Formats: sequence, C-alpha cells, structure tokens
Amino acid sequence: MSAAPRTTSASTLQPSGLDPLRWAWQLLTNVKFALLLVGLAGIAGLIGTILPQMPGPMRANPAARSAWLELRRADYGPLTGLFERLGFFEVFHTAWFNGLWFLIIVAVTVCTVSRLRPTIRAVRNPPKRVPDAYFERAHHRAAFSHPGGADAVERLLRQRRYTVQRVREEPGAVYLFADRYPWSQYGTFLSHLALLVLLLGGLLTVFAGFDRTMVIAESTPAAPVFAEAGPNQLFIKMIDANRGLDADGNIIDYHSIIEVRRGDETVRCKTTVNHPCSAFGYKVHQAAWFDDIARIRITAPSGQVLYDDILDFEGRTAAIPVLTVTNAAGQVLFAQQLPQMATDEGADPNDRRDDTALSLLVFPSEPGAGQLISYAVAWQFVDGRMVLTVTSPDFDPVVLRPGEEALAGDFRIRFEGAATIPATTVLDMPGATTDAGAVVQMPLGGDGKPYLMVSGIDDRNVILQQGQAVTTAAGYTYLFQGRVEASGVSVRRDPGDTFIWVAVAMAMVGLGITFYVPRRRLWVKVTPARTYMAGIAEKTTRFSRELRLLGRDLGARDALQPGDTDPDR
Repeated sequence: MSAAPRTTSASTLQPSGLDPLRWAWQLLTNVKFALLLVGLAGIAGLIGTILPQMPGPMRANPAARSAWLELRRADYGPLTGLFERLGFFEVFHTAWFNGLWFLIIVAVTVCTVSRLRPTIRAVRNPPKRVPDAYFERAHHRAAFSHPGGADAVERLLRQRRYTVQRVREEPGAVYLFADRYPWSQYGTFLSHLALLVLLLGGLLTVFAGFDRTMVIAESTPAAPVFAEAGPNQLFIKMIDANRGLDADGNIIDYHSIIEVRRGDETVRCKTTVNHPCSAFGYKVHQAAWFDDIARIRITAPSGQVLYDDILDFEGRTAAIPVLTVTNAAGQVLFAQQLPQMATDEGADPNDRRDDTALSLLVFPSEPGAGQLISYAVAWQFVDGRMVLTVTSPDFDPVVLRPGEEALAGDFRIRFEGAATIPATTVLDMPGATTDAGAVVQMPLGGDGKPYLMVSGIDDRNVILQQGQAVTTAAGYTYLFQGRVEASGVSVRRDPGDTFIWVAVAMAMVGLGITFYVPRRRLWVKVTPARTYMAGIAEKTTRFSRELRLLGRDLGARDALQPGDTDPDR
C-alpha cells in the first residue's frame, strides 16, 4: 500500500527573506524614527548656531579658508581640525546635513501618503455601529431620561448641525449615528501636508536660491552680481544712496535708487528694506547705508593718474575730541573735531592700552586774525572715558573730561565730547613715504563739511579740503573729490518662497480647522426608559459636558453634573 502524496495549500505559502521596501516603509512611518530624525536635525542646527560658521566667500578660497581656520584654532585648539573634518564650521552646507533634511522630507512624505487613505476612509465611511458595552466605557458618554424618544433626539442633533442616521431599530431600542463636521478631519492631514511643502520650499531655497550682499557706492561703475561672466550676468549701478531724515534730524528711512541691467535691458527702481526692487527674477533689498567712503584722485610727478576711485574705510574708525575755544570776550575761535596727528606707543609697543593720541590745536588769536595760537593736545581712555590733556609752555597742563572746560592761558577750552570718525591705514597708498603706508582720517571741519587728513605721504600731515589739490614735496598730487554715500544691497532669488508662503497658509487653515471646527462622532441608544450617548471628539472639546447639555435641552432632569452650566469651567 502506498501513501497518498501530500498536498500543500497555496494559501499557506509565505514569502521568505526580508522585503526591503516594506522594511523601509515601516521605518519611515515609525514615530520614534521620525523623532530621531528631528532630534538629529535639532542638534545639527544647535551646532551650527553655537559654533562660528565660515563665511560663504571663504569656503571656495583655500587661502582664506586656511586663514579663517587658524583664527578658530585659538578658541578650539586641537579640536579645530576635527570640527573642520566633520563640517561643524559649515554645518548648513554639508552633505550630511542636507542628506538629513532630505531624509526628513522623505519620511514626512511617506507619513502623509500613509495617512491619506485612512483619513478619507474615516471621513467617508465611519463605523456606525458600536456594541452596547461601548456606552458604558467610552471616554465621552452620558445617560439620562427624557420625553420624546428617538425623534426628539434626531431633531435636536440636526438643529446642532449633526448629520443623523438611524442605524437600526430593535424591540425596545433605537440606535442612531450622528456626525458633525466630518470634513474637519482633513485639517490634520492639511497640517502634515503643510510641513512637507515647507520642507520642500526650504530645500529649493538651499539648492536653487541665490543670496549675495554687495556694497555699491555712488559715482562708481555698475557692479557685477555673479562671480562668473555670462549672458545672464546682472549689473547694479547706485544712482542715489539716501538716508531719510526728519525735521529734527532723526533717521526715518534708508532707500536707494538703483539701475539693474542685463544685456540691453535696464530696470531703474527704488529699493528699501521692506519693499525690494524686482528685476529679472531677482529681488534687491536695501541692507545698509554708509557714508564712510571718500573719492580720491592721485597723480604721479609725471602727470600719470595712479588712482581715481573711492577709498572705502570699511567701518574702521578713530575716536577724537570735539573742542570749542573762546577768548575773553566770548568769541568762538575754534569749534570742531580735532583729528589725531601722531601716537605715543607708551612703555609697551605691543600693548595698545597705554597708547596716547597726540594732536596740535591751532586757532587764531582773534576772529579773522592772521596770528595763530598752537597748543599740544593728548588724550587717552581711562575707565572707558576719554581724558584730554592740553599743554603749552605758557601754562600748567590742563586736564579735561567730556563736558568740562577750563582756562588755558588767555583762552577758555571746552571739551564737548568724543566723536567717532572714519579712519584707516592704506598700505599701498601711492606716494607713501614708508612701507607702513599712510593713515587717512575723514573728520568734519568747522563748516560741517568733511575733509581728509593724511599722514605718511609727506614729512608733515597733509590736509585735503574738498576740491583743492595738494602736491607733496615728492611731486605727488592728491585731490579729495568729496565724501561718497553707498548702500549695502542684498540680491536674492528664492524659488522656495512661494512654497513657504503656501505652506504657512495651509498650516494656518489646518490648525484653524483642528482647533475651531473639531469633528464630533456620536452614537446614541434610545430606550423607552433611558437614552445613552457615547462619542469621540478632539481633546480640545469638552464633549462629555456637551452630551449632558444635550440631555438638558431634551428635557432630562438627571443629565447635568455640578459645574456643567458654569462657562468658566
């Protein structure tokens, strides 16, 4: 006798091995994994905020990059190299950071897609029948007696904007299902979708956006925006860099009139901080305003023009005193800033704290007189305040602090206070007498107009009044053509901008629906003796109390609990 062959049902066959797609899907929809990704992104952002980040122009310049890292070595020592290899000094431009955000976008996409079908199913086909035990254990429930039976319950629920269905009728019981604002469940889905759109907008901004800040002065040629030339190159020319002042001299706005050119097309417009100029798909914002720029023309002894351009002090300044000198009759002989002419380096040339600034105060003995009086002036900072010393062979040294005045010989000197003026060292100044270059200061004269004082191009300090050429002993001619105003402008293109605004709008709508129009699902069992209600609603609602108030409105005397009618509870 032979045994019958064993048969295996096809339904019992199971695939073996790991399904990578299913595993990836389950991982990406896992809440703990999502929290891990968000936590890692938060840590990365914290590192990028705490640690200094390398400026954009330096990242592509090996020499500048190396110099910047050497400066960081003073703070982080041997960790500097490790931080640099890990990308901690340029977190937001590393492959691992961008990869992390790409993974977050994928995870949010998968979670959003995975929620779509369940959300639609929950809205369109909610469960309409529940077991009787649910009325006893539901989180939101109520039970009371009232007249009118199931018909009264249906009428009241429809008045409260519920959609009501009779699910079934049995001897001694009628079962109802009521649903209010079922579509509001899409609000949560909309909020998730808004997060995805926001992340996509940010990704577009990082990879396809453009942002460059430029300082462009008046009376200079149009400046190119992009580092590489090409048919789409943009040029920006500063027509007028303006600082708006009111009648009291208070700054009320900054704006610039600019020309943006691409090829043969030119757009002329006004740009401010909040209202940028739009041209050729880019936006030009006003970012800053400067007036520490001087236009200088320098001519060699041979007559060749060596320099005819702007000198940008780049924010470098010097602190100098403002003095007023009067005679015995009260006539003003000097009232202006006093620029620094030399420096006494003190006992330690390497310690700038004991440096003393030196200058010479020169004024006429009387208004319009040809006779000039000269006093030596020195100043230092003591406890953060400038202290001034005036000396002359004719009197004992006079020490003044801001706001003080004293007699110095036959004249009264008042120290009005300290002023900050543009000042810088120009190492490659044409005609400089030493390798140290020249020191250029731009103070204001007694008439309120700027002038230049240049040290290091002659054996004396050279004063350059606007429009008046000065020739040094070596034959170099210097002409100060005036102070030039400039604006810092930010040129941007943000393709993710629209996505971000759409995401914000979607999030606001989604959150508004979730908090202000929450869905309510209600199951009702009506018996001749008693009505039972049980339901599901968002946590922002006090649904149990709502059910008891429904019982009160139906005429039940046993529905309410203490505090149900108190609006503050």
